[in-house]
Amino acid sequence: MTILRRSTSILFAVIGLLCVLFPRQITAALPCVLGGAMAIAGVVCAASCFRGGGERAARSEELGRSLVLLVVGLVCALHGEQAVGPLGTTWAIIGLRKASKSLSRALSGPRKGLPFFAQMTEFLIRLALSVLLLLDPMGKFETHVLILGLELIAVSVRLTGRPSPDLDC
Repeated sequence: MTILRRSTSILFAVIGLLCVLFPRQITAALPCVLGGAMAIAGVVCAASCFRGGGERAARSEELGRSLVLLVVGLVCALHGEQAVGPLGTTWAIIGLRKASKSLSRALSGPRKGLPFFAQMTEFLIRLALSVLLLLDPMGKFETHVLILGLELIAVSVRLTGRPSPDLDC
């Protein structure tokens, strides 16, 4: 196993453990940390639009996405815990998109030895968790941070090369 892969695995496990042990504190800090990261990414991406060549239309589309990322990041960082609701709603919508991909995979045929029942179970779990978060983003966010921690721990096991299911799509 490469050093990068092992380091990533350890990092995911540590972050996952922190999410499981301290979901309330992670929830409180997440808007500032995530918002700051989004704002920085927006600035970096926008700057690359001005430096890079390529078609003007492609650059303008990337610049538009970069500015949205910058604005949403700043709003989250500046509003702190009050941004948990919008972040929860966004997380729910992302979860619904993942659920739809799970359903598509289940209906398109077996995948790497996973039976139809397991694929449909994955779809139903993703769908249920996303709907719960969508209906109550403030109240269910902390629970989702805990679930994220468990998923990160599982991903870290997958990165070590031990058998585990495909967790994301």
